Amino acid sequence: MRKILITDDDPMMLRMASFILKKSGYEVLTAYNGIETVAIAAAEQPDLLFLDLEMPETDGLKTLKMLREQAETAEMPVCLMTGTVTDAIRRQAEALGAVDIICKPLQADALNSIAASI
Repeated sequence: MRKILITDDDPMMLRMASFILKKSGYEVLTAYNGIETVAIAAAEQPDLLFLDLEMPETDGLKTLKMLREQAETAEMPVCLMTGTVTDAIRRQAEALGAVDIICKPLQADALNSIAASI
């Protein structure tokens, strides 16, 4: 069973994304912030990480940069989630090796499509 880590500071968003992916047969781990994400990703080695861009303290881009700096998570596929995608965000995400960016509110088809492609 493929393992997916979802990080979002919004508990409702976490529950919804978890439900969608569990229903599709994935093992789902969750985190509420960037620091938790880095620790869980290193320990659990998920096949994919859905990472919220806008979080307090450590935002998604800072978290992605921290993941890329650790040997255990440097190559981990990461998809960013955000309410608004700008060209600047897209360029930063690509520079840090994000596999995709999806817009909130999350759609089951988008989550499952990205999960299936990894």
